[in-house]
Amino acid sequence: MVKSKVLIIGAAGAVGKRLTQALARAGSHVIASDRHDHLPSSIKNSAKVCVGGIDVRDEASVVKLFKDHADKDTAVWNLASPLSVETAMSPEVAEAVTIGGMKNTIAGMRAVGARRICFTDSIGSFGASSPRTNCSARWLIDNPDQDPGSDYGRQKRAVRDIIADFETKEGGDPRVAVLPGVLHSEPVWGNGTTEYALDAMLAASKGETYACPVDPDVPLPMVFADDLMRGLMELMHAEEADLKEPQRIYCIPGLSFTANELFHEIRQHVPDFKTTMALDENMAKFAKLWPDTLSLEEPLRDLDYEPFVALPQMVANVLTAHGGRKIGNKAAFRSIDTCESGYINPPMLEKYVRKYAVRGRETQGYKNRRQDLVAEVTVELMKLMDVDKDGKVTMDDFLNWSRANSVENYMEDYLSQLE
Repeated sequence: MVKSKVLIIGAAGAVGKRLTQALARAGSHVIASDRHDHLPSSIKNSAKVCVGGIDVRDEASVVKLFKDHADKDTAVWNLASPLSVETAMSPEVAEAVTIGGMKNTIAGMRAVGARRICFTDSIGSFGASSPRTNCSARWLIDNPDQDPGSDYGRQKRAVRDIIADFETKEGGDPRVAVLPGVLHSEPVWGNGTTEYALDAMLAASKGETYACPVDPDVPLPMVFADDLMRGLMELMHAEEADLKEPQRIYCIPGLSFTANELFHEIRQHVPDFKTTMALDENMAKFAKLWPDTLSLEEPLRDLDYEPFVALPQMVANVLTAHGGRKIGNKAAFRSIDTCESGYINPPMLEKYVRKYAVRGRETQGYKNRRQDLVAEVTVELMKLMDVDKDGKVTMDDFLNWSRANSVENYMEDYLSQLE
């Protein structure tokens, strides 16, 4: 039976945002929650319910979330977990979020009788003794004492043990997706090992030399976000009887490549793309620990999942998205700098905010129009954009800020906090 009501913890993260949107498009009633007090407009426009200020480390807060918004038929995704490099830098904090957070999530599910818990594990769970090619998720279950070589992998294993106990002792319905590196065409991402590929494509789009932090000849498994969403949704919706793998754990494979193979493909679009080497100790270590490729046999058999996006299509998609944003952001800069001075100052920005952001809301019938807040918003925007604090925002300053923002979205999020 397809679960039509889904609660996502960590909805504002890289996977959470896309899963919220994908589930909503498929017709699910999505409750999106996150530790941030105010969720971004992209999530608000997709989820039926948005709940901010949920710290997964706070059991009382998590249990209240479930009692207020979930029931026994709610499927749950716990996506609150730091990335590999973030965990290496702050293992105690990561443990409280990853392990403590899952315990609290199970407590919330117990309070309402929910059974289906979905969790994203990682290739970081595989250590040096794991198979190098066609590695299956089952190997993690068959080799429970293997050393993943990192706190990141050990914490993921602890979570698998927690939800396995939930199944055997309380009749829970756990599903575990082992994720490779996640690739996408969005403008921002976290600090993980496989994110080097996203950093490289961004550098290429900006005409910058890229300093590679991993061994350029070591393959790493990746997956494009579109493929990943299909795999996660198939896993969540699958009938229990169809999931034949132990502890219902499945890799979600995509594509595998080395940094040199990636750079070669980038140069098909940016022929003068240049790279240097700057090995990062943690990233280089993780890259050599993890498998080169993941097994497709089990997800194809039980989930009817296989990836569609290969390296050429992935690189083309990402570079095209970066290029399109750059063109759009340059046009936005010129819309504010109407006198073509080459910079934006507070009066220019205030005029733009008042004309397009506020008056646009008025014509669309928004409840909270707030002409009186234009000056306040302008001051806050200048603080964010004006890197050197000289009262002017250059084109480069604006393009850097606009990677993850827009004046319109900032105004929307700012005013939504007051509504």
